Amino acid sequence: MWTKTKSLFLSRILTYAVGGLFLILTFFVPAISKYYEAVSEPLGLLKGSIFLPMCIGLYTAEIFGFIALGSLNRLLKNIGKEAVFVKENTVCLRIISWMCMFAAISFAVIGLWRFVFLMAALFAAMLGLILRVLKNVFEKAVEIKSENDFTI
Repeated sequence: MWTKTKSLFLSRILTYAVGGLFLILTFFVPAISKYYEAVSEPLGLLKGSIFLPMCIGLYTAEIFGFIALGSLNRLLKNIGKEAVFVKENTVCLRIISWMCMFAAISFAVIGLWRFVFLMAALFAAMLGLILRVLKNVFEKAVEIKSENDFTI
């Protein structure tokens, strides 16, 4: 039977797996960039080699991804401790949403050379916006819980 504990455990395993994939990706960014430059059409506002901008953009986005995964892991730990509507979780959601927005900027810069990266930027910005709204909901829930804790 599927339980909340198993679901939380799976979420934490997937968080570590994505972190591992990010770590592996770190070593292959130059090769991926070189390959992409060779097979893609230069459709973008800026012409010229995409190798260096893509490497810098992907490494930058990866840093934001690692920070977001760290906050997500902290959020899952808190939930595992039955601390759901606490201020620390809203901080975690805020960090994750900002990291998505910063990654979107990173992808948008690469999008100047290849328009396809603008789709990745749009996706990251949309995810950041959704998380921002979720953070606002959590913030309100923490406020309500705090008021209820002081009510006799």
